[in-house]
Amino acid sequence: EEALHTQKLKAVVCTASLDLGVDFRPVDTVIQVGSPKGVARFLQRAGRSGHRPGEVSKIYFLPTHSLELMEVAAIKNAIEEKVIEHREPMVLCFDVLAQYLCTLAVGEGFYPTETFEEIRCTYCFESITLEEWNEVLAYITTGGPALQAYDEYQKVVIQANGCYAIKSRGIAMRHRLHIGTIVSDAMLKVKTLQGKFLGVIEEWFISKLEPGDSFTLAGRNLELIQIKEMTVMVRPSKAKKSIIPSWMGGRMSLSANLGRHLRQALDKATATTTTQAIELAVLQPLFDLQQSLSHVPKSNELLIELIDTKDGYHLFCYTFEGRMVHEAMASILAYRLSKIQPITFSFAMNDYGFELLSDQPIPITEANAYQLFSLDNLSADIQRSVNSTEMAKRKFRDIAVISGLVFQGYPGEHKKAKHLQSSASLLFKVFQEFNSNSMLLRQAYQEIYDQQLEEARLRDMLQRIANSTIVITRPTQFTPFSFPIKVDSIRESISSEKLEDRV
Repeated sequence: EEALHTQKLKAVVCTASLDLGVDFRPVDTVIQVGSPKGVARFLQRAGRSGHRPGEVSKIYFLPTHSLELMEVAAIKNAIEEKVIEHREPMVLCFDVLAQYLCTLAVGEGFYPTETFEEIRCTYCFESITLEEWNEVLAYITTGGPALQAYDEYQKVVIQANGCYAIKSRGIAMRHRLHIGTIVSDAMLKVKTLQGKFLGVIEEWFISKLEPGDSFTLAGRNLELIQIKEMTVMVRPSKAKKSIIPSWMGGRMSLSANLGRHLRQALDKATATTTTQAIELAVLQPLFDLQQSLSHVPKSNELLIELIDTKDGYHLFCYTFEGRMVHEAMASILAYRLSKIQPITFSFAMNDYGFELLSDQPIPITEANAYQLFSLDNLSADIQRSVNSTEMAKRKFRDIAVISGLVFQGYPGEHKKAKHLQSSASLLFKVFQEFNSNSMLLRQAYQEIYDQQLEEARLRDMLQRIANSTIVITRPTQFTPFSFPIKVDSIRESISSEKLEDRV
């Protein structure tokens, strides 16, 4: 930020999930590479340039494939209509409540009846029951039914006058070091053998690499030597080809609002009467090709393409609901198809649709399509088709840290994320075995369904499909809509050929 301020830097490249914390004079222009995933996010990015009274914000949109031009038209339309995503407030976050009560207990202490009335005034806890409140109090005083045998979880003491307070100096100090609710994916420092610091990288990316693999960071080709605690040791690599780091930010999902505007943009693309946006006019040859090979879906239609190639039998489905919803829907559809006949699938998805690939014909027809996309038994099918236990275990790591179950370490001595994960996994198993109805376990599963699987959006989508026309086509080759999904699935697989050659 300092270098930008003094104008030493001409350009800064940053990941998509970063909300660009630079909001001062020198930023002239923002260039959004690829989909911004939502209208609010795009406007927020634009606002980082010209951040002074009377200045005009400037932003360029650089599509990474031709269909993203549709997003430009959709975003322009949404901005004109002032349709911006609203944030869904979270409810019943017991981990945050446990931390808050411990913070009160570290100070002057608190009286349960007064504090209960206070937290009931917030949107998050307006529906909390007395039973849940007592469970939170039991958790901070005794550790609850599962952890009552361990002294370290008995943090808060009930004094003679009924005041809840933390008396142990050690527990109080550990709590003060831990106040906060932002739990990010672990960032590892990248250093050379000589100790020169090069930058940071996300744990989920680097943990997939083997020693000897080359990757690019800070404009250099680097070879991974080893990962030691929270540091990645590297040396310069002579390899011509190296892996480009990906960040979780690039895996974000399209917002429901932008998805709806995309479907409306397709309506305009197929209508010959209306004057088209310039982006859609440029894409007209692509839409014509899509129409001649298959079909261009209107906003009240669901397009399913069945394509046979030497790889096997492909099913492409275009719902325009974002990567997260597509991931869940692909799992549910695969599960429902497997009940018709024994069949195995591999998945691929992007923000526009998803692909199921099998080595045998996929048993979907005009007759059973509505049944396969029905709302019946949705919750049960989600539980059977998605590994929700494993997802909840990952989510539980964050909940365990926020609620103070797991200590992250003293300043400068931070515990490695994988140790946090193993401690949290152990606690997760203890809760499952001895207190399966624990509030923290319930919260982990609820957050998975609300945030990762976006169950509410999934229900809305299936309701919309029930009132739409399902169009099944059987193209003889990949269509413009299916191509980006197919390329994405090729990129994920390992091969000695270059991606361009395989495409």
